[in-house]
Amino acid sequence: MKILAAAALLVSTSAFAVQLPDRTFFSGNDIYQWCQHDKAMAQGYVAGMYDTAAHAALAVDSMRNFGKSMPNNDAQVDFAIERVVGFCKPEHATLEQMTDMFCKFLKESPAQRDGLPAILFNDAGKKAWPCPGR
Repeated sequence: MKILAAAALLVSTSAFAVQLPDRTFFSGNDIYQWCQHDKAMAQGYVAGMYDTAAHAALAVDSMRNFGKSMPNNDAQVDFAIERVVGFCKPEHATLEQMTDMFCKFLKESPAQRDGLPAILFNDAGKKAWPCPGR
């Protein structure tokens, strides 16, 4: 309990404050244009998105060990991982296939393209590769 209180104190100080960005560098429209005219750029973006999601999921999952005394810890960790990844990429899917999946989603969702690409990427993965039981 003392460790949890100390962690809460550290997080609440301004030195550890996190500022959420008010916008991103790119929109879904930008990524869609790359899909049409610069496949290498689209692949680079998709690789970065997937690698970032994988890193975030591992970091969130590591919180299971720290929150064992909290009754809803596993459910909260599972919820956070679902928000970060939320889809089950086939084991042997290539970067090209993953890029095609995202580009197809963007093509079929023009009304959503002005949204955050990170959210759109997750939505595309959930649509193309839903996890069993979800």
